[in-house]
Amino acid sequence: MSRQILLADDDTLVLATFGRGLRDAGYQVLVAATGQEALEVAEKEEPDLAILDIRMPGMNGIETSRQMRALGIPVIHLSAYDDRETLDSALDEGALGYLVKPIDVAKAIPTIEAALQRASDLFKLQQSEARLSRALDTANVVNYAVGIISERHRITSQQAFDLIRDRARSERRKVKEIAREILDAAESINRFSLGGR
Repeated sequence: MSRQILLADDDTLVLATFGRGLRDAGYQVLVAATGQEALEVAEKEEPDLAILDIRMPGMNGIETSRQMRALGIPVIHLSAYDDRETLDSALDEGALGYLVKPIDVAKAIPTIEAALQRASDLFKLQQSEARLSRALDTANVVNYAVGIISERHRITSQQAFDLIRDRARSERRKVKEIAREILDAAESINRFSLGGR
């Protein structure tokens, strides 16, 4: 399955020639002449990668890149300028690569492929972090609930966990749900006690 690339540049010659070169290399290519148009296409089509000219009328490529990142679309910048300041601005906004005009399609392909691979790696890393965060949240909630039950009934942590797990099984619910109810109840009791002083 070919990757879909969004190419945005106000230069129609670049759109035509670079776009054709990318198609010949096996990519599906979407084109836009402005940053705003690129965002509209990106929201609708969700390309695998956007290649954005830095200097476009209206919304420039750096601002467009910032908004693409919010949509979760990786970006490579394209420019006739290769000065350090422009390059740093592009990289600061999370660009995964930088191509300097005039474009040699054959030389651009490794940069595009590296950006696509890097974007894939970053996506996997974000998914792993989200799973880990959920697991840690569950572990914390359950551990606090186990501590409350253990202290309240003067039983071991394992016995307290077994009680929570058994309740979850009997009610066909998740252990975290039962643990969360225990924490909420303990918090309510604590607020009531503090409010009664």
